[in-house]
This record gives sequence, C-alpha cells and structure tokens, in this order.
Amino acid sequence: MERSHGTSQKRKVGTFMNIKEGIHFLTQITETKYHIMKEIYEITKKQKVDIENGNADGLLHDIEKKQEKIEAINTLDKQFYSIYIKVKEILGINSMEEIDAKEYPEIKNLKAQVEKIMEVIRQIDEIDRKNRNDVKVEMEKVKNEMEKAKGEIKSLKNSVRAAKGYNTKYNYAQGVFIDNKK
Repeated sequence: MERSHGTSQKRKVGTFMNIKEGIHFLTQITETKYHIMKEIYEITKKQKVDIENGNADGLLHDIEKKQEKIEAINTLDKQFYSIYIKVKEILGINSMEEIDAKEYPEIKNLKAQVEKIMEVIRQIDEIDRKNRNDVKVEMEKVKNEMEKAKGEIKSLKNSVRAAKGYNTKYNYAQGVFIDNKK
C-alpha cells in the first residue's frame, strides 16, 4: 500500500483529521495509561506489605482496587488499538517502528511513553511474582497448620471416646463384680 496523505485518506480516519493528530491521541492515551500503571505499581507494593503483615482484608481490598485500574487500562487499550489501526492503515505500515520520525517527530514521544509503560510493567511483574510466591508459602503454612489441627482434633476425639468407653466398661463391670460378691 502506498503512503498517501490526500484528503480521501484523511476522511478514512474518522476520529482525527491527520496522522499527527492520530499520533497525538495515541500519545495522550499512552500518558494516561502510564499514570494508571504507576497507580497499579503502588497498589502492588501495598499488596506486598499486606502479604508480609498477614493482612488478608487489606490484600482483598487492594486486589479489588487493582482490578478497577486494570479495567481502565483495558478501555484505554481498546481506544489506542482502534486509533493505531487507523494510523497504520493510512500510512500503509505494519508497526509503529516503521513510522518515519523525521516526517512525524511526535512519534518519538509516543515511543518514549511506551518504553516507560514497559518499564513499569516489568517492575509490577517482578513484585507480583514475589507476591504470588509469598502467598503460596503462606497458604502452605496454613494448610500444614490445618492438617496439624485436624490431627489434634482426631486425637482428642479418640481420647474422649476412649475415656467414655473406659469409664462405661468399668462402671458396668464394677457393678456386676460388687453384685456377685454379695
């Protein structure tokens, strides 16, 4: 597909008038996404503290807040994708890397924003992996404690049953024994 910047191509875009506007919209969406990703990063750090302190209520609250942020990111991603597809279509390219930075210097800012987002995602992923591992360790501890408690309960039930059985047998036998001597 040839690169064409004529009026007919501009009309195909729909939500923006030209490629520079499209790139500007993509940059705005990306900046918003970056700020939300930073919020997710802060929530993820808080989750780490919740896990370390055994604060299950706080952890659940943070998971809900994080999910809300992820839903906002999903909405932004849909907006980004629709504009990105239109820009690619008009320019006749397959990826953002093919956009000529000399012709569209705005692309440098967009690419820089995307890199910042990728770095935050790496940071979040690092903490999330540790959090998942820590939760797994805590769950194993709880599981082991529950197994130990089940064993103790079973032992206690057996002791109670033995005591009842012991007392019942001897009470009956003792009564018979006494009655037989007379």
